[in-house]
This record gives sequence, C-alpha cells and structure tokens, in this order.
Amino acid sequence: METIVTEILEIIKGTKDNISQEEQLRSYFETLICRAVSEAFERIDKELAKRYAAKGWHVERLDARCVQASYGTIQIRRRRMKKEGEASIYPLDKEVGIRPYRRYTAYLEYVIACIAAKSVYRDTAAVVNLLSPVTISHQQVAHVVRRVGETYGAWEKLQESTDPMEETELRRPEVLYIEGDGLMLHGQNKKQLELHRFQIAEGVQENGNRRTLIGTHYVANLDHEKAKESLLHYLGSHYDLTHTLVLSNSDGGAGYTCGVFEEILGSVGQHEHFLDWYHVQRKCRERLLWANSTLYKKLYKALYTHEREEMGLVLDTVESMSQDERQTEQVELLRKYIERNWIYLAGLEERGIGEYRKLLGTCESNHRLYSYRMKKQGRRWSRAGGEAMVKIITGLKNGDLREAMAAKAEWFNAKAGRDFRGAVREALKRSKRTTYDGVRHGRITVSAPMSSGIGHLSKCFA
Repeated sequence: METIVTEILEIIKGTKDNISQEEQLRSYFETLICRAVSEAFERIDKELAKRYAAKGWHVERLDARCVQASYGTIQIRRRRMKKEGEASIYPLDKEVGIRPYRRYTAYLEYVIACIAAKSVYRDTAAVVNLLSPVTISHQQVAHVVRRVGETYGAWEKLQESTDPMEETELRRPEVLYIEGDGLMLHGQNKKQLELHRFQIAEGVQENGNRRTLIGTHYVANLDHEKAKESLLHYLGSHYDLTHTLVLSNSDGGAGYTCGVFEEILGSVGQHEHFLDWYHVQRKCRERLLWANSTLYKKLYKALYTHEREEMGLVLDTVESMSQDERQTEQVELLRKYIERNWIYLAGLEERGIGEYRKLLGTCESNHRLYSYRMKKQGRRWSRAGGEAMVKIITGLKNGDLREAMAAKAEWFNAKAGRDFRGAVREALKRSKRTTYDGVRHGRITVSAPMSSGIGHLSKCFA
C-alpha cells in the first residue's frame, strides 16, 4: 500500500494541471487493476487445472488471451486441457463465462448495448472511448449490438423451451390487461419491416399525477408468430387465468383481432376485448378530413357513449354533405368499420365491469421506446440489425437483459460451478499473507525537549 501511495504522489508531483493529473491517475489505476485481475485469474486457472486433472484431463499447452473489460485490457495466460474422447477446453473460460472469439467481456457488451439503445452507434463509440479505457469504433459497436441481441434472443428461446416454473406459484391476478400493436420500420433496399409488440400489465401505481404500470412484461419481434409464441409461453408459465378477468386492447388490424387474443389466452375466467380509442379517433379523422368539426365532436360523443342510433344519424348527416363520390365512399368505409367493430367500442360501465380502472391504450405510447431509437433521421435497418436492437430494448424494458448477458455461453447458467467456487477458495488460501508494517524510517531530531528520551539521545550525538 505504501508503494502505491508513493507512486500516486509521484504522479501528482509530475503533473502540471488537475486535468492531466486525473488522466494519469486513471491510467495508473487501470494498469494496476488489470495486472491484479490477470494474476487472480491465473491463480484460479492453476487451481482449476488440478481439479480437472483429478477427473482425467491433462494440460495440452498454455495459451495467452487479451480481453477488454470496462476497467481495461486483461491479459490472461490459461491452460488448454484435453481428455480422451472429449473436445479440448479452457477450464477458466468455461467457468468464468468468457465466450470464445469475443474480445469484450459480457459486462462491457451490456454497457455498450445500453448506450446504443438510446443513441446512434457513432455517439455510443464516442461515449465509450471517452469514459473508459476501451477503444472502439462505430462498426464494432454495431457488431456488439448484433451479438447482444442474438444472446438475448437465444436466452428467450431457452426460457420458452423449459418447463413452467415448478418452484414458483403461478400468479392469479383479479384482472390482467393485454395489448398488442404493430410498428412500421424502414428497412434497407426500400423494404418495410413491421415490429410486432404485445404487453401485459396487472395494474397501475399512482404517484401524484403520474401513473406507472405494475406487473408488466413486454414481447417484441419482427415475426408475428414468434411474438405470439413468446407471449403464449410467458402466460402459461407465470399465470393461472382460470378465474381472471382479461381485458385486451388493440387497433383491430391484421394479427391483433379479438380472435388472435382468444387464441393466445385460451381458457380464462372472462375475456373482454376493446378497440383502441386512439386508433378509432384517427380512423375518423382520416375518413372525414373534409367534414365539419362540430360533426366530428358529435360522432366522437356518440361512439364514446356507445349510442348506435346517434352515430348513424351523424354519419347520415355527413354523407348528405359530401360533394363528390370519393367523400361518399369515405363515409361508407367509416360506417362499415364502426359496424364491424361496434361490440368492441362498448365501455367498461356498459359491460358491467366499471369498477376496474381503465388502463387500456398505453401500448401506443410505449411504442416510443422503439420509434425514438429506430425511426428518426431516416434510419434504415437490416432485418438482423433491427431484430437485435428490438431485443435489446425489450430486454432493458423487461429488466432481464443483464441476466441474459450474465449467463454462460452454451449453458446459460449464471451460477458458478462447484469446481470454480472450490478453485477460488483454494486460490484465496494460498494468497493469504500476514500483514507487516515493514521498515519504519525515523530520524533523531535536535529540537526535541531534554525531558524526552529522543531529546536526551540527541544531546549525546551533538
């Protein structure tokens, strides 16, 4: 410790200003930490080799590897081991979770993905280069985003392939809100990509004028069928909806009809489907763009109060005011749209469930997490790149992206194995040393009082 403090003092002494001082100190600490971590990993590898040797493995060679972490570049020498009938492995890589052919640690990739989910790749690279010892280009950021998205997608598939959780009791909420909607994205080569989203909520928590959904889960995919399968598995493995009131909401478009939700839900206590009010209003504006604003308000009121006769009278009035065949056709299309979805326009009170707080309609506002990142400034996505970004944003929203990145490559098991824990314990035993104060440096002063021992001794040497 004294040596480190001395070196810090030398750095402080040799710098001209506080900015260069902090830069050099950060560089010093990064080097110090990386050297210590590398030595710790090498000690763990040595203990792991003993444990694997007891199981019939033998050392083939000693290989070096560089891995960039958030605190600097780690240079590790670890053993490659072989067993008859088995493929060669690096025990340290396997136990620590260092993925093959990856130059960045899982945590660093997670951090890069978090930044890239909110800003473009060039800005992400600039932030990482400025605030960490890592040097990365925007092309490398794109590769990292692709890998993180693929990792989260594989982790999602693993969750879907496992049996429902036996240790955790299935939740039985009184009411469950489910919404679905699509979002169009610009693809490369003038192609369009459609993002399919579903979300689940169990209720709302109020904080003043702000409301926050609770018990949420989000599903997003560029493939509608895969999104449905993910939602179906999540509901089956987390909920018992036998006695639950399910309120679903959508715009009624292809893939989001009442029948699709019934297919996903299966057997439930009661299911009530609603047509999203935002999309109803937008459809009315699109069809009756030329109509009087007073008629707009009357039509909205009739739809909101679910008065069929009043709605028909308003549309008849609008139709009588049309000036050409195109306007008449627009009114007729709107009438068919409303008639087709009339049963889904009824409110909670009319259906006898007015005691439940209406939380429907939040899916559209939650599109912003994706649209702000993926639609601005004329951005265009390849299918693989768009899918990766969708997975990252969804993982951050669900709060399980970190868990997916912490899982090991092919095992997806975030818990350390017995061999690894034992090797760490052995390395700690061998690393324990008795702490000594070291040599104490002193001097005999000539200004000490004669009443003190050191003062009397100083007079003897005077």
